[in-house]
Amino acid sequence: MIHERRQVHFYASVALACILPLGFLASLVLRPNYGPAESTALELFDQFGFAAPPTSRQENIFQSTDWKVGGVTLRGEALKPKSEGGPVLLALTPQRAIQQPDVLVYWQAGEKASTEALSEDSIFLGSLVGKSRREFEVTNAIQGKAGNLLIYSQGKDKVLAALPVTAEMTTP
Repeated sequence: MIHERRQVHFYASVALACILPLGFLASLVLRPNYGPAESTALELFDQFGFAAPPTSRQENIFQSTDWKVGGVTLRGEALKPKSEGGPVLLALTPQRAIQQPDVLVYWQAGEKASTEALSEDSIFLGSLVGKSRREFEVTNAIQGKAGNLLIYSQGKDKVLAALPVTAEMTTP
C-alpha cells in the first residue's frame, strides 16, 4: 500500500516539475499589456491630485523652494492659476517616498508651528503618498498668508515636520 502511494507521489512530482515551469512561462508570454492612461482618466487623476503636469506648466511656477523631511527632500512649487480668478496651486514633489505610515499634509497659519500635535485651526490639504507630484489648492483662507505645511503621520499620530511657507508662495 505504501509503495503504491510513493509511486503515485513520485509520478505526480515529475509531472508537476514539468508542467509548472511551462505554465509559468505561458503566463508571462500571455499576460496582457496595459498602456498608459487614456485621456478619459485624466479627470479621475485631477480629482485626487495626481495629474501629470503638461509641458507648459513650467511657465506657471512663480515660487519654489526645497525642504528636508526626515532625510527626504521635498520640492515645493507655487503655481499660477490657469485662468483669471482660478486657484493658486501648491505642488509638492518628494525626492523619494517618506517612510512613515499615512503621511498627510496640513496647513497652519502663523510664523511658528508646533510639532507636538495638530492644532484645532490646521487645514487639511491632502495625502502625500509615494514620490508622485501632488498638487494642493490654496484656498481663500490660506491665500496671501505666511504659515507652515505640517507633514503629519496619521499612523504614528505625530507631526513629522513643519515646513515654513512665505506669503509670496500663497499669493497669485
